[in-house]
Amino acid sequence: MLNFPRTVRLTTKREFQQAFQQPCKVSNHYLLALFKPNQRSYPKLGMKIGKHLIKRAVDRNQLKRIIRESFRHHQEVLKGLDIVVLIRSKCRPLEKKIWRNDIDALWQVLLNSLKTV
Repeated sequence: MLNFPRTVRLTTKREFQQAFQQPCKVSNHYLLALFKPNQRSYPKLGMKIGKHLIKRAVDRNQLKRIIRESFRHHQEVLKGLDIVVLIRSKCRPLEKKIWRNDIDALWQVLLNSLKTV
């Protein structure tokens, strides 16, 4: 399944609050992922990309599209997790390739941390 329907998104305030309560964390240079196991056979993704960290809406939306695209390609291996992706610090707009490599690396760190638990 390589789409991004509403069922694989964290949409409600309650879902986000649950994801923020005692989550496991992994991070890399630009991004932080909070994740918790869920009782479903599929992952759910939420994103928090603030205006104060990336000023231009165009750049924020581009980053969200890149995260969603990468998530779609990794859904099968991220089964059973609620994941919230946050940007770590203020940064200048980066090229798509750099963002994509960063988010793909984040998924690998997340999967490696699951194997060690």
